[in-house]
Amino acid sequence: MRSASPRAAALAGVICAPLLTHAFPARAGAARAALSVSMQVTAGTEPGVNLVTVLVRSQPGATCSLRVSVARRAVSHMSRVVGASGGARWEWAAPARAAPGPWTLLATCRAGGFWAWHRSIFEMGFPRRGGALVGLPGESAAVVGVGAQSCDSQYVCFTGDPFPVGQCTWYAQGRRPDLLAIVHGDAWEWLGAARGHVPEGSRPQAGAIAVWMPGRGPAGPLGHVAYVAAVSGPTVLLDDSNWRPTASSSGLQVHEHWLPASSPSGYIYGGPAGGGP
Repeated sequence: MRSASPRAAALAGVICAPLLTHAFPARAGAARAALSVSMQVTAGTEPGVNLVTVLVRSQPGATCSLRVSVARRAVSHMSRVVGASGGARWEWAAPARAAPGPWTLLATCRAGGFWAWHRSIFEMGFPRRGGALVGLPGESAAVVGVGAQSCDSQYVCFTGDPFPVGQCTWYAQGRRPDLLAIVHGDAWEWLGAARGHVPEGSRPQAGAIAVWMPGRGPAGPLGHVAYVAAVSGPTVLLDDSNWRPTASSSGLQVHEHWLPASSPSGYIYGGPAGGGP
């Protein structure tokens, strides 16, 4: 997985897939309103939960409600008034192993006798359970952030990530922005680059970066890096890109899978992994 030299700060990306937006007058005979609604969804993962934030943008002063439907269940969140910045925000923690199936998020806003709605559809997790919210294939991506954005075909996006999109180094750097300007080069070089700058070792820790040297296990000639999402006994749950294809996705997409904790050549701690075990 060939990579470029880091140059800018990396922040967690925004994952969003807008589907439909419409505006209608709330009373008969009224003229069509210039009321728009858009939605930005951020799903940052931590061990055991998905931290979901929904930001709905509309006219300041509009009253917006949010309805979330998944697995034949619907939850309506308290209505909020759009502030002067033009946004209303909802935040909650969802189980990492949530019910399978698509999420439908419906935002409805009302202002000046008119109403408008915006609907987005997401999948919980990557091709396997857990992980972040990912827009369904075929939907357009709406990304809002600071600095240059890089997004893959699943609408997994990072800001300021200098590595080639879709490579394992790109995804690992995006999940661990604290390693910017520390790690560099191909995946197999990361352990050596981290030595003396951040803690590293041989025992797994949630939030660490797992590193494979070339030819170790299923790693290719350039090695491999992955984000450790969870540790369970002798196995680790890994989030990574460009590992191997599945029946429903290509190799350059993000995957989540369990492997023996002894499979990687070593682990890089720091960030959410702290100083390691």
